[in-house]
Amino acid sequence: MTAGVYHPKPEAITAECWGVFVDSTPYILLMSDDERSAREKAERLAESANFRTLLEATLTACEQIEARRVDGRAIDGDEQLTVISASRSGDVETGTREIGEIRAILMPGCHQAVADTLCIDDALAALIDSKFPRVSNFDDLPELSDRDVKISLGNLEARKHPRGGH
Repeated sequence: MTAGVYHPKPEAITAECWGVFVDSTPYILLMSDDERSAREKAERLAESANFRTLLEATLTACEQIEARRVDGRAIDGDEQLTVISASRSGDVETGTREIGEIRAILMPGCHQAVADTLCIDDALAALIDSKFPRVSNFDDLPELSDRDVKISLGNLEARKHPRGGH
């Protein structure tokens, strides 16, 4: 999946869809796909502990997270929104072609890190795109995560060296 810029089309504004509301404000709208309804996706995302953690990590106030039906008229047709769309692995996004099939629309005020994380995190991406390919998990690759930790620690030590802080 990939995040991009989206200007709502008239048909999006007249559509009824489901969204995740954060403290009674629409945060992300979800679209149905071949396997899951927008309602099911919204409910799963709203219940996800990982989604709450992501919101908290971006300093988004989130006392209450819930799934609700959204009237498309709540979408400002003049507003530039962030959209998450399906993309094929290996495709280069140039911004000059049509976006892929829409999976989610983030409402104004959403943190860009939320969009980026929803595109790449296995657990969260699978909630909004039933066909998201499971790439890997560090539980499957313990030797890689240990190596990465050692490299990171080595880099930190190198920065402490008089010549390493540049």
